[in-house]
Amino acid sequence: MAVEGGGRIIKFLVLFFNFLFFVFGIVLLGVGAYAEAKYGSYSGISRSDFTSGSRLVIAVGLIIAVISFFGCCGAWKENKCFLIIFFVLLLVLLILEITAAALAYQHRDEIANTLEKDINDTIANKYGKDEKTTKLVDMLQEKEKCCGVLSYRDWVLNPKYNITSVPDSCCVKKESGCGATFYDPNKPNDLSKIHQQGCYNTLKDTIMKNLKSVAGVAVAILVIQILGMIFAICLVRRIGKETAA
Repeated sequence: MAVEGGGRIIKFLVLFFNFLFFVFGIVLLGVGAYAEAKYGSYSGISRSDFTSGSRLVIAVGLIIAVISFFGCCGAWKENKCFLIIFFVLLLVLLILEITAAALAYQHRDEIANTLEKDINDTIANKYGKDEKTTKLVDMLQEKEKCCGVLSYRDWVLNPKYNITSVPDSCCVKKESGCGATFYDPNKPNDLSKIHQQGCYNTLKDTIMKNLKSVAGVAVAILVIQILGMIFAICLVRRIGKETAA
C-alpha cells in the first residue's frame, strides 16, 4: 500500500534530495576528471603524488551516483530494504569523508614540504639526465608559466646552469637559447624575459584553488547526505507503520 499524507511528502523529499545528491556526484566526477586531465601528467615530479586527490574525487563521485540509485529505488518503490541500504551506505560514506578530510588537514604541511623538496631534487639532480623528467619539468614550466622551485635562482643547483642561465622553458617567449641569454649585465634587475614565479607556489596556489571548489561542493553534499539520511529513516518508519496498520 502506498504511503499517504505526510509519508507521501517525505517520499518526494527523499527523491528530491537523491536527485540533488546525484547531480553533485556528477559535478564531483567532472571536477576530478578535469583535475586529473590537467595535472595528472605532473605526478612524476613528486613522491607525494598530489594528483591522487583528483582520483579520489572521481571515485567519490561514482560512489555517490551508485548510492543515489538505491535511494531513488527505495523511495519510489517504497522498499524498506533499499532505503536501509541507502542509509547505511550514506553513513559509511559520511564517516569516510570526515576521516579523509581530517587526515588531509593533519598532513597538509607534510605534503607541501614533500612537494617542495621533490621539485628541488628533480631540478638539481634529474633534469638534463633523465629524458622523461626533463620533458616533464619543461612542460610544467611552459604550461604553468613558472621557473624553478621558488624562483629562477633555484636553477643554480643544477650543474648545467648558473645564476645567469636557465632552461628555455623558463622563457616568456620561447626561442632556442633564450634561457642562456636572458640575463643582461647592464640591466641586472630586468627579468622580463623569463617567468619569475616559482613552480612550487604556482602548483600550490592551483591546488588550493581547486580544493576550495571541491570543498564547496563537498559541504553541499554533506548537508544533502545528512538530510537524505534523516528523511530516509523517516520514510522507513512511515512505511513500517502503514504496513502494520
